Amino acid sequence: MTAPVFSFVEWTRGEWTLRGAALSLPEEAAANPWCIFSHGFTGHHLGPGYLFVRMSRELAAAGISSLRFDYGGCGNSDGLFREMTVATMKADLLSAVELVRNRHRPSALIFIGHSMGGMIAALAADRVEGMVLLSPIAEPKGLMERRKAMIESGPNKQGFYENGPHELSPQFLDGLCEDDPAERLAGSFTGKLLLMQGDCDKSIAVEESDRYARAARRAGIETTVLVLRNADHSYSTVAHTATVCSTVTSWVKERFL
Repeated sequence: MTAPVFSFVEWTRGEWTLRGAALSLPEEAAANPWCIFSHGFTGHHLGPGYLFVRMSRELAAAGISSLRFDYGGCGNSDGLFREMTVATMKADLLSAVELVRNRHRPSALIFIGHSMGGMIAALAADRVEGMVLLSPIAEPKGLMERRKAMIESGPNKQGFYENGPHELSPQFLDGLCEDDPAERLAGSFTGKLLLMQGDCDKSIAVEESDRYARAARRAGIETTVLVLRNADHSYSTVAHTATVCSTVTSWVKERFL
């Protein structure tokens, strides 16, 4: 197997420069599948506990390239967190799809989305052939309910809600309620779906993954569901991290390589 190549990647979308990292096979290699990672709320391209880094390396060892990037307003990308909305995240993800398709001509594209990143991936499901959703948000209103105290305290003098060290715009909160990600996926996606969820996830209930699974199966989408015993939202044990990485890699390899 040809050794993968690591590279820092940046591109522009509108006024923002988005930045991330790719682990790819050399250009002379045959066309191969590409995965694009979609990180969660307040996350970044490394993933929780470097999950995305480890997974990208395992994918590369199996002959599958990948792109990890920071959404605008997050990590190393341009913009302020308070400028981020559901609409900007979706636009960022679609620009990553365009970048990979134009530069690398992949044989297939697969989204790997964690938490809110899974919701954003579902909203752009018609652009890819595969979808891996890790503890995905299916009930956007639930994110608001879990921040009830923040919302009830009202915005600060600048007009933003304070979520820890981050500021959220009213437009971000409004955007959470504009679409149903499970129904959007079911209505537009024609590829293959893998759902993974921990049964001890205190952030996203197992029932949210179930919503995606039910909607996808009604639409005739090939759907695989795996619930990991004792796993939390970020799969933050050595054993759970290993299981998630090996399962995703095997699933992508079997279906797209």
